Amino acid sequence: MEGNALAVLGLSAQEEAVYRLLLRSPGIGLAVIAHACGADEDGAAAAVDRLRDLGVVRGATDRSAFSGVDPATAVDRLARLRIHGLQGEIRQVASSRHLIDALTEDQQAGQRAAVNELQQVEGLDQVIACVDELSFFAREERLTTHPGPILTAALDAVRSSDLKYLRRGLRMRTILHTSALDCRQVDRFASELAEQGAQVRGTTGPLERMVIFDRRTALVATDPDDITRGALIVRQPGLLAHLLSLFERRWSQSCAVADELPSTAERQVLQVMARVDKDEAGARELGMSLRTYRGHVASLLRRLDAPNRFQAALAARDRRWI
Repeated sequence: MEGNALAVLGLSAQEEAVYRLLLRSPGIGLAVIAHACGADEDGAAAAVDRLRDLGVVRGATDRSAFSGVDPATAVDRLARLRIHGLQGEIRQVASSRHLIDALTEDQQAGQRAAVNELQQVEGLDQVIACVDELSFFAREERLTTHPGPILTAALDAVRSSDLKYLRRGLRMRTILHTSALDCRQVDRFASELAEQGAQVRGTTGPLERMVIFDRRTALVATDPDDITRGALIVRQPGLLAHLLSLFERRWSQSCAVADELPSTAERQVLQVMARVDKDEAGARELGMSLRTYRGHVASLLRRLDAPNRFQAALAARDRRWI
């Protein structure tokens, strides 16, 4: 027989080799055993000692000569010892239900962690407070999207919070939908953000409502069309990575508000240009000097790449500037 045939009885390959050698060459000592088995004396001695403990090898008290017991006795002894050991293992397995409690505790800990990764925030006041709190603890960057008009009830609180954290040094990137910029207050808010160092972009494309703090925590509206219904705090890494990818894609598809959007005065000039032919009448209606009025007109014609006032008004409407 080749290989470790006695492994089923609990012997290692080296122990089996020593036992077989002692059956073939009884009365040999450790040096011969080690040489014949290709092992050092320490390894041979360890194998012989275990075989003696198992009762399948006999040896002189001076360890000068060893021999193996007859195979029938050896196999019977090893089989009984093996069965006894297996019975102990079976008893341990059968009594393993006590492990359920410890494993259940681990499961519950994991479930608690999962809950912490997704938290519900209800009501507009709680959402505003949550944004302020998460902004306070943010240390690097905040990413924000406004897919539509900012509620008047929230605008003052949002403005105050944003400007406070910008002054503290928090980097901000904000995407505003052009429909939000139709509101004069939001338009001024966007200008203030840009003046304080925030990067602000506008888009006419689809936009979700979310805020991401330090790329580790996100706040997502449970209903994009109604922020008063609450939001979901997301800390789950997979969902967070998806939201970050979505924000970066929306950012790449938007344009810089500071470069593209008109100031409040320019919007007023555009509205008057669409109705009044004469510069003098337009300047008088807005209460500004003729020179200032014409300066705005020239700047708008250039930015809108329009050859005349009529074309400029059309282009402004297309861009939702008026």
